[in-house]
Amino acid sequence: MSEILSETRGLRFGYDAGNLLLEEIDLQVLRGDILIFAGESGRGKSTLMRLLIGLEQPSPDLLGTPQGQVFLFGEDIWDIPVDRLRELRRRTGYVFQNNALISNMSVRDNIAVPLRYHTDMSESEIDLEVTRWIDSLLLSGHEAKRPALLSLGMQKRAAVARAMAMRPEILFLDEPTAGLDARNTDTMLSLIGNLRALSNVAIVMVTHDLAAARALGGKVALLMDRRLRPPRSIAQLLNSDDPLERELVRDEGAISEV
Repeated sequence: MSEILSETRGLRFGYDAGNLLLEEIDLQVLRGDILIFAGESGRGKSTLMRLLIGLEQPSPDLLGTPQGQVFLFGEDIWDIPVDRLRELRRRTGYVFQNNALISNMSVRDNIAVPLRYHTDMSESEIDLEVTRWIDSLLLSGHEAKRPALLSLGMQKRAAVARAMAMRPEILFLDEPTAGLDARNTDTMLSLIGNLRALSNVAIVMVTHDLAAARALGGKVALLMDRRLRPPRSIAQLLNSDDPLERELVRDEGAISEV
C-alpha cells in the first residue's frame, strides 16, 4: 500500500466567515506522486498548498474549532505542538511564487541557509551538499552572484535548489514556470522531472500552464466552485463529460493530443 505523505479531510477555508474559498476538500498525496492544482486565478490553489504545511489554518466553526483536518506524514498538524510541526516541515520543501531568495546573500549561501539552521552538518559537508544542488539545477558559474544579478529562470532554479537541500519527501512548487519563456519553461520542467526520478520526492505544484502536467506526467486536480475535483490525467480531462472541465483545461494550455 502506498504511503500517504499529506492528507486533508473535510477541509474548509475562508479569509472571513461569510466568504469561503475552499469547501470540503479531501485530498491525499502519496510518496512519489506528481499532483498539480489547476483552475481559474484567485480560487484558492496557492492557499490550499499553504494549508497543507500549516501556513494557514482551516476556518473555525461557531465554537472556534477548525473545520477539517490536515495531516502531514500521518500527524494532524492542528493537534500537535508547534515544535513538532516545525520538525515535520523540515521533511518538506516549499518554493514560493516570488522565489523568496535572500537578496543580500549569494546563490551558494541561499542554498546553504536551511542546512546551517536545521542540521548539524559541518561547513565542509554543507559545501558538498550545496555544490550538488548547484550542479543539479544548472547554476554552476553563478553561485557567487546575488539574486538580483540572476535571470528569472536562474532565480527560480536557485529557489528549487534551496528547497531540495534538505532532501525533502514532498516538494511544494507555486507557479514554478510563471514568467518564463518557452526555453526556460522546458528547462525547469525537465529539471523537476529529474528531481522526482532521482529522489522519488512527491511533487505538489500550482500552475496555470497545464502543458506542464503533460510534460511531467502528473495528475491534475481542478479547483472549481470551492471544491477540488479528483486528480486525473490531461487525457482524461480533455475527454471529460463536463464541458466546463474540458474548456478550462484547454484554456490553461493543455493542447489535445489524445
